[in-house]
Amino acid sequence: MKQPRTIIRIGQQSLAFMSAEGKYEPYTVKSGMSMAANLREAFRDSEVLSAAGDRVQVLADAPVLLIPMEEYDESQTETLYYHTFPQGNMADGLQVNSGKVVLSHVMPELNCVAAFALSKDLRMVIGDHFGDVRIMPLLVPVWQHLHQRSYAGQAKKMYAYFHDRKLAVFCFGKNRFRFMNEFSATAVADSTYFILYVWQQLAMDHKKDELYVVGDMMEPDALRDELRKYVRNVFPINPSAEFNRAAVTRIPHVAYDIVTFSMNI
Repeated sequence: MKQPRTIIRIGQQSLAFMSAEGKYEPYTVKSGMSMAANLREAFRDSEVLSAAGDRVQVLADAPVLLIPMEEYDESQTETLYYHTFPQGNMADGLQVNSGKVVLSHVMPELNCVAAFALSKDLRMVIGDHFGDVRIMPLLVPVWQHLHQRSYAGQAKKMYAYFHDRKLAVFCFGKNRFRFMNEFSATAVADSTYFILYVWQQLAMDHKKDELYVVGDMMEPDALRDELRKYVRNVFPINPSAEFNRAAVTRIPHVAYDIVTFSMNI
């Protein structure tokens, strides 16, 4: 029997850990220090990490490039990624970043590969403490769960997931993404605009189709009220009801991506 994995969730400005037994531990990130340095200190301070075994699942918040499976070429992934998300210094006409490594996560159920970048320092810190490391974008378990959920009923569905002061808007069709993008979400008006803009671009029916919102929303009641002015069927997803009051859903402030990963492993 393999030992279950400890979860490390790496946000842009946050860290959280969950043991294989379900003990959740948010970690206070120190400003002015890199995330790798914060994680290095966490290994000295965290009860969850000090008791962890050799297996870990990392959920990392990073810009994601979705590549159709039939067009995926591992040798071209880094080039495609940095052309899509330019950063670093120019070298030989290509955009590179020597401080990061581009990784891939295959999603056969959605016929695509998710490419994302992680700090080399972070990867080294994690590798120094665990022998069996898996890393994926933190949106992956959310996509996978809501993709399965989208089969219920006949109406088309669009999803809005709020996390880390960002908004991920996505929609599925025929085992593929119809749309996926992320936006900065720090105000109700901005979030409403982005969601309705995508709704319009996808030609969703405001009377028949369904919009689901989930995650760490600012002013959730105000957001739903604004959306319902234009879309009849707006539904909040309650993780506790969604997963039959599972223990992980009763943890205060636990991210929905941790919940969906924990419930679907």
